[in-house]
Amino acid sequence: MKQAETKSTKILVVDDEKTVCQSVEKILGRKGHQVDQALTVENALQLIGEKNDYDLIIADLMMPQTSGMELLKIVKERWPEVPVLMVTGYASIATAVEATQNGASNYLPKPFTPDELAGAVEKIIEDKPLPKENPRPEKTEKPTDLLDDGIIDVDMPFSAREVAKATSPAYVENLTSSGIPKAHAIPDVLLPKGLCSLGQRSCKKFEKKGICQTEECPIVVAERKKAFARKPDLSVLTADAIDVDMPFSAKEVAEATTEDYVAALGRSDMPTLGYWYFQKKSPAPRRILVVDDEPVVVNSVRKALSRRDYVVEAAFTGKEALSHILSQKFDLVLLDMRLPDVNGLDLLSTLKKHWPNLPVAVVTGYASIDTAVDAVQRGANDYMPKPFTPDELFSLTDKFLEKVAA
Repeated sequence: MKQAETKSTKILVVDDEKTVCQSVEKILGRKGHQVDQALTVENALQLIGEKNDYDLIIADLMMPQTSGMELLKIVKERWPEVPVLMVTGYASIATAVEATQNGASNYLPKPFTPDELAGAVEKIIEDKPLPKENPRPEKTEKPTDLLDDGIIDVDMPFSAREVAKATSPAYVENLTSSGIPKAHAIPDVLLPKGLCSLGQRSCKKFEKKGICQTEECPIVVAERKKAFARKPDLSVLTADAIDVDMPFSAKEVAEATTEDYVAALGRSDMPTLGYWYFQKKSPAPRRILVVDDEPVVVNSVRKALSRRDYVVEAAFTGKEALSHILSQKFDLVLLDMRLPDVNGLDLLSTLKKHWPNLPVAVVTGYASIDTAVDAVQRGANDYMPKPFTPDELFSLTDKFLEKVAA
């Protein structure tokens, strides 16, 4: 039996139009709800503070003096457990995304019908979290849920799910046509047997002993040494003074500063600015994964973002996207909502469950307020309709990649 039918729900409607408040009270009163009215945000906060027993707040977005968006922020700060339904006669995808990111449970454009209002309220009440002593069981989901359940290879007659059950989802994702897994950097929680979580790569010693007792992966250390192998050999300069008025050896200066500093020094005792900047300030390129089944879109995004020196990888299906993310580190994912093998929003839920800190922006040619709200509720960091301009693309990517650079 639905919660709204077993318990009278107390609702506060906040709107500067008296007729709207009265209409909402009339519609919801017929459904058995108790409705209070507030014509200003100040009045609403006073009622919430005095009663502190509302099950839902319905707030208009545009109100004089203090807006409904400000009320939403205050409610979520002081009474985070109280759901808020935003309503507005000036609906837009941008305000829908902002309201949902600020904690709104839903977003309803005006004018709405009695059934639309009652349906939105009923859904919020039904979806309200159960008490902590009786939590709702969560559905477990694995990346392999998106895999076809056919045999992996002609000489490996097992389905993807069978192999994943005996090993791990990541192991299956990285299988080649020969049935041999590729060695990739994979998150700890998804590591198949034989891959070291310290270096996140295959290691014979780890595979043999099952444990790594070093503080840093020896393979990573070796790779780093190889990368810096071309640095100037300062050992031959240890006995020589750098300059007549700087009577210190290169070794002494390097110990007090860095080897890069010494390598950049000119005869004026000052480091060459361009060389020093190159040595110390050049950041690693930011990596972006574009998940879209339209090559034209992917190529356009790659062409635009290459101007910012971003590294852009492409995936044309949900399965390809998972394979890329399992094998590489990305700073941002641009995810199309419609893919040939999976719904983009379902893939979004999977990504946010296994990689919660990975920024994901949903881009779609079928933009709507409903899908924008759904995307943000599933964890999307942003939502952008197609077609978009290069400037809009730059604005979106810079929002996340400037944080990475910092």
